[in-house]
Amino acid sequence: MLEQTSIIVACPECHGSLQPGVGTLHCPACDLSFSVNDQGFLEFMRDQTYCEKISTTEEKAGNQSSSGANRVDDEYVMPWLMREPFERVLDVGCGVGRIISKLAAAGKEAYGVDLPCLAGFWSQDENDPEKFFHAEASRLPFPDDYFDVVISMGVIEHIGTGKGHCTLPDDYRRQRQQYADELLRVARPGGRLLISCPNKSFPVDHLHEVKDMYSPDTLETRIRDRIYRRTGMNVHRTWGKYHLLSYGEMRRHFCEDGNGSIFIPLPLKGYFGLTMFESGRFKPLRGVADIYFNKMPRIARASFLNPYVLAEIRK
Repeated sequence: MLEQTSIIVACPECHGSLQPGVGTLHCPACDLSFSVNDQGFLEFMRDQTYCEKISTTEEKAGNQSSSGANRVDDEYVMPWLMREPFERVLDVGCGVGRIISKLAAAGKEAYGVDLPCLAGFWSQDENDPEKFFHAEASRLPFPDDYFDVVISMGVIEHIGTGKGHCTLPDDYRRQRQQYADELLRVARPGGRLLISCPNKSFPVDHLHEVKDMYSPDTLETRIRDRIYRRTGMNVHRTWGKYHLLSYGEMRRHFCEDGNGSIFIPLPLKGYFGLTMFESGRFKPLRGVADIYFNKMPRIARASFLNPYVLAEIRK
C-alpha cells in the first residue's frame, strides 16, 4: 500500500513531491499518476517505446549474475565507491540489480532504475520494491541533488536508439544530452558519476551486434556482420554518426554542455573482462591482452588505444 510507503521519489517531469494513494503516486502539479505493476514495482514510464523495449533476456540476466560480472563489481565498482565516504547511490540501468543488493547489504541507501522488462527478474530475485523502479534514464523519479554517487554503465550508447540498439535518429545528441543532464541533476554538488561504454574511437566492439532491425542493408553492413558472426568482433567506423561514444563526446555531454566540473578517464584494471581470451581461438593472446588492458599507461586512457570509455565525472 503506497499510502504507507517511505520511499523517496519525485515526479519525473516537474521533480516535485508526489501524493501517495492505493497502488499509485500522484503529482498534483502535472496531474500525473504512477502505479505499481503486476510484479509490484512502481512504473514512471511516459514513453511507450521504452515500455516495449527488451534490454535483457534470460541469457543476459544469467551473464549479469555470473562470476565474471560479480568480479567486476567486487574488484572495480565497489573499491571505486569506497574511495570516498558516501551514503546514497543510484544505479541507472541497474539490470538485475547486483550492485544495489550488495550496497544495501553494506548498509547504504541504494536505488536501481531500469526498464519494465526487468520486472520479472527483480521479482524472481526478491528485489525491494522500495529501492527498484521502472523509469526512463532521461526522466528520473528523484529530487534534485539527492545522490552522493550515480552509476550508469553500458547505458548511454543505447540512449536515442528507439526500439533497436544501434540505429540513431536525427535528434540522438539532444536525447543523450538530456540523459547526461538528468544524471547530473540528481547528483549532489561535489558528487561523483561513474559512466562507461565501449569506445567509439577504438575500431572493435565485442559487446554489440553490427545491426538491428532498422539498419540499412549495405555492402559495408553485410561484410561487418559476416566478420562478427565468425569472430565475435564488431569492426566499426570510428567517426561520424554511430551509437558508441568517444571520450571527447562523453566529456562534451557531461562537462562542456552539462554542469559536470571534472572529467577523469579511469584505468581498466579490474573492469575489462578477459573472458573471451580464456578459451577458443583467442586463448593464446591472453597474456598479451592482460598486459594491454590491465597495464595501459595513463596517457593512453582517453585515446583510440582504449577499447572502453570509462570515466569519473564530478559535479
